[in-house]
Formats: sequence, structure tokens, C-alpha cells
Amino acid sequence: MNKKLLKLIASSSVAMTLMAPGVAFMQTNPVVMAAEQSQKTVGMTVYKYSKNHRSHAKSMAQGFVGDKVQLTVSQKHVTKMTIHVDGKNSPMGKGQNVNKIVKSLKINGVSGKKENVSADKSSFDFVFAGKAFKNNGWVKMQVTIDFGGKMTEQAWVKYDKVSGLTTSKKKTDKKQKKASKKSVKKVSKKSTHGQRR
Repeated sequence: MNKKLLKLIASSSVAMTLMAPGVAFMQTNPVVMAAEQSQKTVGMTVYKYSKNHRSHAKSMAQGFVGDKVQLTVSQKHVTKMTIHVDGKNSPMGKGQNVNKIVKSLKINGVSGKKENVSADKSSFDFVFAGKAFKNNGWVKMQVTIDFGGKMTEQAWVKYDKVSGLTTSKKKTDKKQKKASKKSVKKVSKKSTHGQRR
């Protein structure tokens, strides 16, 4: 066998031996980057529906959905909102099958998903995407209930303020685009005025 070929095989074997531990280290030690999440509780009031939420009369839905929501926050944005539904605070729901009575709940255009139904079906959670929450703001709500016949009621939800949240990036981008359009219009008007002179 050619001496040059033998040297090449030997050097390749040494290189593979040196590389192997490094490869194994990379495989057994993956770097996992997980976004930190936190839970926040915020107050919520449900009012009867009226034009531009002028009426401050409490909605009957308040007895079922309570006056607090649980928020899951990641990187200063709400990713999930949970509302606990319980019949014990409502004269119409106390001791009843609340899971059967409260059919569906939609807030700010987002439909809630039923989870954690209790064994006696007197309580459960409605879980929403983060879009259902509006910090220190008003949103529309639709609740469908069934007391022998389905009925859908509209209402207004007013959330309390939560500190440490940032506004949506899309809204910020829209504001920046509007500002840039205005500045372009101003510049074009000035240049046209200068040409007329």
C-alpha cells in the first residue's frame, strides 16, 4: 500500500477521534430559549349593552363570570386570558348545571373555549386568546345562555388597568405610518408653495 495513502488514513482517524467528543457534547447539551411567562389578575366589570357603553347598569352575566380575569403575560404581551364561570354568585345559577346553562362566551370578537369543567358541572373556565383583553379599556361581549331556550345577550366589559404591558406592535406601526404620511404631505405642500413663488 502507498505510504502517502497510509498517512492520510492515519491522520483522518486522529481527526475523527478528536472531533467525536465535541460532537457528543453538542448533541447532549442543547440550548433551550424559553420565554418567561407570568400570571396577573385584573378586575373586570360587565355592564348591560347600550350605545357607546353609556349605561352603567350591571349585566346579569356578571353573576356567572365574576369580577376578575386571569392573564398569562409573556414579553409584556397578554397571550391568554382565563375567566372562571361559577353559578354560586348568581340566583339563577346557584346549585345548577352551569356548564349546560352558559353555552358560549365571546369577548372582543374572540370565542372562549371551555376547560376545567368541575365534576358536578357547577363551574368551569373560559379560555381566550390574548386579543380578548384590552388594558384599561372597553370591549363588547356576547354570552349565550340556555334556560330551556337559547338566548344571546350583548354586554360591555370594562377592564381595569394592568401595569407592565406594552401596546400591540401593529398599532404602533400604523401610528408611525400615519405620522410619516402626514410629514410627506407637509413637505410636498411646502415645496409646491415654494415653486409658485
